[in-house]
Amino acid sequence: MIWKEKNWIPGVLSKRQLNLIIEEGFIKNAKRGKDLAETSDHSSMDLHLSGEGYEMIDGSIKPCGGEYRAFYSNKELATPLIANKNGEFSLLHNHTYVFKIEESFSPLAKDNIIYAQATAKSSIGRLDVVARLIVDGMHAYEYMDPKDISTGDMFLEITPITFNIKVKKGDSLSQIRFFIDEPSKAIIPNLSISEIVLKGDVHKDGTLAINLENEKIGEENVAAFLAIGAKDNNEDFISISGKEKLDPNKYWKCMPSNYINGKHRLTILPDKFYILRSKERISLPKGVAVYCQAMDETLGEMRIHYAGFAHPFFGETRNDEKKGTPLIFEVRGHNVKVNLTDGEKLARLVFYRMSEDCFEEGDNQELTLYNNQELTLSKYFDKWTKI
Repeated sequence: MIWKEKNWIPGVLSKRQLNLIIEEGFIKNAKRGKDLAETSDHSSMDLHLSGEGYEMIDGSIKPCGGEYRAFYSNKELATPLIANKNGEFSLLHNHTYVFKIEESFSPLAKDNIIYAQATAKSSIGRLDVVARLIVDGMHAYEYMDPKDISTGDMFLEITPITFNIKVKKGDSLSQIRFFIDEPSKAIIPNLSISEIVLKGDVHKDGTLAINLENEKIGEENVAAFLAIGAKDNNEDFISISGKEKLDPNKYWKCMPSNYINGKHRLTILPDKFYILRSKERISLPKGVAVYCQAMDETLGEMRIHYAGFAHPFFGETRNDEKKGTPLIFEVRGHNVKVNLTDGEKLARLVFYRMSEDCFEEGDNQELTLYNNQELTLSKYFDKWTKI
């Protein structure tokens, strides 16, 4: 096995190493060569939907160690989806669906030393779509432990919350990151690296705070974007494979913060979805990858989301002269109003050592967009032309 022959050290696999384990046969039906380069980055690869999907009649069913086929093949629990003439599946907000993933693990994954974590892609999280990976044999979402893996099949549970969406075979809503040995063994202590990686770091503990200072978009002061979704009578479907950029004015409202007693503040309303940004700016060297997690996923009466991977070189080289790039928060209000304060801690970074240093190379279009982001919507939306 290549990882033993080459004595790879514990850490996150690079794109080069990922190519090698695919050639070894570790992952079946994976993209290769140029195709892999276009659908991966320095520390993860995209996963793709098959044409086999189901609506879960009574909502999501947590993975519990068996084969997930037992759930979606049960007519009392799931209904097969039928694509339209364009091969698209229409997914309604607040409904839950499960799709089989094209890629799968081969028998090489069983009882080996390669582990995996997954997360929704940033472009998907910013649409308020919950996309969680299920691997046969696991007892939790978004994880693969080689001791427990069974068939090797993977599935994606998809729940659009704010917008209706359309997906088709080959679309990618999730990405997966591979580790040599358990992920915990690759963690770099916050105190030894946060001051190097985070620009404008106030707390020195690997946490991220919310930035509620207003910036100018057109003539308006803006601290956040508020979604205008299906519950606001916007019944449009957003196509995940669509190439046309959508008018942001139809789907989003720009929200200014208020300046009260020397602090910028923003009210999060119940059942509303917001895009905000971090106060700290991240700049990752070639040997470090990051996972961003909420301090507490249910802070008070709101939920913090984040498409949690940041990759080597993120924020290192921008098209402007700014140092580092803020991360984007996806925040949803729950039952009561919440008044956020500028500088409030919302997330914590986990820093991972790469198994080997990455080589800087041309990124795909999506990665380039987010590398240069400030307060930025998903890639599916055009630039603001008017407010």
